[in-house]
Parts: sequence; structure tokens; C-alpha cells
Amino acid sequence: MEGDSDARAVAAVVGTAGHVDHGKTTLVRDLTGIDTDRLGEERARGISIQLGFAWLDLPAGRVALVDVPGHERFVREMIAGAAGLDLVLLVVAADEGVMPQTREHLDICELLGVRAGAVVLTKVDLVDEDWLMLVTEDVAEAVRGTFLEGAPVLRHASGDPSGPEAVRAFLGEALATPRGERSADRPFKMSLDRVFTMRGFGTVVTGTTASGTLSAGDAVVVLPGGATGRVRGVQVHHASVGTVGPGERAAVNLQGIDHGRVGRGEVLTHPGALEVASMFYASVTVPRGPGVALADGARVLVHAGTAQVEGTVALIGREELPAGESAPAQIRLDGPMAILPGEPFVARGFAALPGHGHTVAGGRLWTPATRRHRRRHTHEDAALIAALAGSDAEAMVEALVAHAALVGVPVGALTRRLPLTRAAASDAVQTLGERGRVVLAGEILLHRDTLDRLAREAVAALEEHHRARPALAGLSTEELRTRLHHGLAPELAQVLVSRLEADGQVVRRGDALAMAGFTPRLDEHQSAACQAVAAALSQGGLSPPRVQDLPELTGLSAAAVQEALDLLLLDGGVVRVSRELFYDAGQLSELEARLVAHLREHGTIDTGAFKELTGTSRKWTIPLGEYFDRVRVTLRVGDLRRLRASVDPG
Repeated sequence: MEGDSDARAVAAVVGTAGHVDHGKTTLVRDLTGIDTDRLGEERARGISIQLGFAWLDLPAGRVALVDVPGHERFVREMIAGAAGLDLVLLVVAADEGVMPQTREHLDICELLGVRAGAVVLTKVDLVDEDWLMLVTEDVAEAVRGTFLEGAPVLRHASGDPSGPEAVRAFLGEALATPRGERSADRPFKMSLDRVFTMRGFGTVVTGTTASGTLSAGDAVVVLPGGATGRVRGVQVHHASVGTVGPGERAAVNLQGIDHGRVGRGEVLTHPGALEVASMFYASVTVPRGPGVALADGARVLVHAGTAQVEGTVALIGREELPAGESAPAQIRLDGPMAILPGEPFVARGFAALPGHGHTVAGGRLWTPATRRHRRRHTHEDAALIAALAGSDAEAMVEALVAHAALVGVPVGALTRRLPLTRAAASDAVQTLGERGRVVLAGEILLHRDTLDRLAREAVAALEEHHRARPALAGLSTEELRTRLHHGLAPELAQVLVSRLEADGQVVRRGDALAMAGFTPRLDEHQSAACQAVAAALSQGGLSPPRVQDLPELTGLSAAAVQEALDLLLLDGGVVRVSRELFYDAGQLSELEARLVAHLREHGTIDTGAFKELTGTSRKWTIPLGEYFDRVRVTLRVGDLRRLRASVDPG
């Protein structure tokens, strides 16, 4: 992991594109002096098989060059190299002209969001001027309607310094043109294209960073496999650096991860920074060139970064998508993929399109999907899709939270699910909170409309409970939560209850929640049963009868006894100590006071002393001791109990 290059910041990432053997690698070598064909097979065959990387220092900054393979068999490598390019040099050999991979590479660059570049005619020394003019016209026709229409057409011949100088001049001018910036304030993602070991260092992975930053010492995870470890060191262009930023080619030395547990196509990131999903919503575009529509349900090979997974395109609201048009879709993968919202992807079919290779579509990944989109979901998904198609951070956050409904969205998940920086997500949450559009419950965001619906359902549940059980004081928060939605997070239930209390709709009586103005009404039989049960427990003192003994003692049915106990619990007249034992609340409180006084005086109490304090046998003292531990009055240490530090010293 040592080298002789300084690690200057990259001002732009430039890639080559074009048909096999059209001179891309030669152009890069003439520009930089670096031969990107590092494999013996590449040199022997005279073609690139894997991605090649070089750099060029210009007065305006350093340019990172990505040399991609041109052979149709290695389009996967080409897609991996083209993702995240600022500029592309479309290379066309003058002696052959525009070829199938020329067109497919151009389609791929456009689908991946490349918006600037130039055409470089290579091998111009092999043809005469008339032929060169015909090739130039052929190129102009091929790029018509694309981002390269009207772009400079440069000439290059191996050994002629004027060609590289013209390309360098073009790149120098291009660096002065504002481009979209890659954000360091996003989750770190590096798609892995190589994994190997180095003696004395261990596992090394290489790739191009899409977003975020990574530093030596950081904890990392490789997805979707899940191997975890730490960063031992980082290199950019063969020079060690402390931190690597977005858009840079990097080699990362990993500690604690065996090279056999990671592979090409996986993603290096920080723990919890990215989500692994098998479905995602996306904007899908069909390239103009092939003129073939994309059908709903089409089977494709999805490329994102260096990952390649088969899947199905489910168009939303469309039966098919004609060439040159875009539409929302859900991409359903056959396997897991680490997702970075906002990143581009390409979809390739399994049958070649005449003159254009296999690329059938591409676009921009929006957000991981948690359920399969069905036609019946079109209306409820419409707001989320509309927000994701735009660029308004507040609209995206609000739509995502509304779409999550009762589940809500963890604040920390926003940058894993939306193409937003951390700052933009935080500002959006603050603004939406101030406007009352979202509510923060702990770390969970809930939409106001969802909370309003829950409030109406909570009121209806309490009213129904009062009608069915008028003798009971109400429902506990937990009972109300499970009646509304068993999967409702406790934090959200607490926010809901607090809102209902603040609005004056609900009041709290002990542990029970009730509608404001509601008064429990015991009928004659319930009142008599409560008196009988309470009397039996009181007469038992600190040795009360068990629940199963109460029917015989009181002359009541088991159901009547249980109802009376429920009513007395809600009223606070009795306390449950165990499943079988209930105590008179006053007598239990008096025992607690004597126990605390004993512990303050003596420090600890053993089982024998506790039996003397209660005047009962182990049948009652063991449950009582466990009860005082449970309510955090005492702490058991071996065979002794002592007073918890949290108990008020009085």
C-alpha cells in the first residue's frame, strides 16, 4: 500500500467510452503516460478486460481518468466505470466509424446521467481526409439528440502529440465549467471492483467512491454480505491519505475481514449507513436509439455500481414505455443489493437490440421499497412518487413519512432512504416539525395525518370500552396501543396519548386512560363483589388468600372475583404481588415503610429477618421479596437484600 504519487484532490472524473479496439487505452496512455492495461491477458489480446485508472494533472486541477473495456462481453465493467463520471470521451476509430458498442456506450452514459464530454476520433493517420469527413458525419448522426450533440470532435493519432494536447486543452476548459458536486455529507459508498491480499497488509479492496467520506480507523461493513471490520489504511492514486472523499479512486486496507468473505459487486460503507433491499422505486428511461419499448414485467439485468442482479421492471401506471420516454417504476431484484438513493443504474435485456447491444433502460434509483407495488396501491403511492421525482427535500421527507403510516420513519434512516444530504434532511425535519406536518416520537417520525387518524381511532376505542365495561376506569396505554395496532411503536403510542391529554379529550386516572367526563359506574352486584373481595384480602393481612381461594371465601363465582380484582386494581385499592396473590394497598404500603426503615438501620435483610418483619411463612415472604425487588425498592445480593440507591432517603 505504498506509492510515489501525491494525493491531490480530484477536480473531475473523466471516462472513455467506445467500441472494442478503438484506441481508448492508447489515448489514455498518450494523455497521462500511464498504461492502464495491467493484466497480461489484456496486453496479449490488445483489449481492456477490466477497468483501468490513471490521472492527469492540469493547471485547473487533477483529472481522474477511467479507461473502460469496449468489448460487448465486458459491458458490466463499462457500466461500473461510467457511473459517476463528470465527462466522457467517446472514442471512435476513424478506420471503422460508429459501431454497436459505440452506440450502447453512448446510451449507457446518457442513462447514467453523464451530461458533458467530447468525441475523439482515433487512428486518424490510417485514413484520408475524405473518409474522415464521412466518419465525422456518421458520428454527428449517432450523437444527435444526446448530450454529445454539438460537442467538440477531436482527433488523435498514436505518436502525434497534437492529439493529446487538444484533449488536454478541452479538459482544462471543461474544469472551468460548473458541475454537480458529489456530496461528502451523504452516506459513504464505495462499489468494490477488486479484492485481493497483500503480504503484510491483509485484505485490500478497490473501487470508486460514490458519496461520503472514509477515514483510517473507521468501522466498516461490506454489503450485502455483512462482513465487518475496520479501515487500516487508505490510498488514492498510490499515495496514502487519511481520508478519501466522494468521486475518488481508492484502495482500502481492511482489518478484521478475510478476503474470502468479500467480493466484486459488493459495497463498502459504514455500519447502518445504507440499506440492503431487493426492491426499489426508480425513474426509468428508455434510450432513444434502439427504438424498442420497455414492457411492464420485463426481465432485465440490473447494474448499479459494480453490482449486477437479475430482476423485473414493474412500470407504475404504464403497460409499456416507448423509446425516449421516462416513467416511475418498481424494480424487483432476484437478490439483495446495497442501495444508495439517487444513484444511477442501467438495465440490460437478454436479447441484443440491432446495432445497440443489450441496454434497454436505465435511470435514477429513488428509495428502497418495503412492499410490492400493486395497481391498487397506485393512488396511495402517488404522493411519494411525485415527491421523489422532484427535488424538494421537505416534500420528500413528508411524503416518505406519510407513506410509512403507523410504522413511521427513524430520523437516522432518512439519508438511507432518500437522495438527501444529512443537512438537507435535518433542515427538512425541523421545518416540517415547526409547521406541524410531522411529529418526532423519540427517534421516530410520524405524519400529522397519521396521528390524527390514530387519535380518532383511540377515541373510538375508549368510547367502545366504556360502553362495554362501564364499571372499569378505562384502558392502560399498552392496552390502547395493542387495540389500535399491535405493531405501533410504544414511543408513538405515548405521543398519541400525550396529545389526547393535552387536547382535553382523554384523562388519566392512575394507570387507566378514560374519556374526559367519564365516571365508572358499578352496578349493585359489582359493588357487592368488590366489597367482599376487598374485605377478604384485608382480613388476611400480610397472609392474604390466593386468588383461587377467594370464590369459596366470598361465595362469588371465579368470573365475579376476577372482575372485582380488576376493578379494585384500577381503583388502587389492591396491589398485585404475584399471579396468585393480591394485597390490600394500605397494608402493603405500611410493610414497605417498615422494610425501608429496617434497611436504613441495618443495611441488609435476610430471609429469616424478613419473615419476622412480615409475621408470615415463606409461602408469602418469597413473593413479597420478589415484588419489592421488581418495584425497585430492594436489590437482591446473594441471600441478602439491600435498599436501592434510588429510594428516597426520606
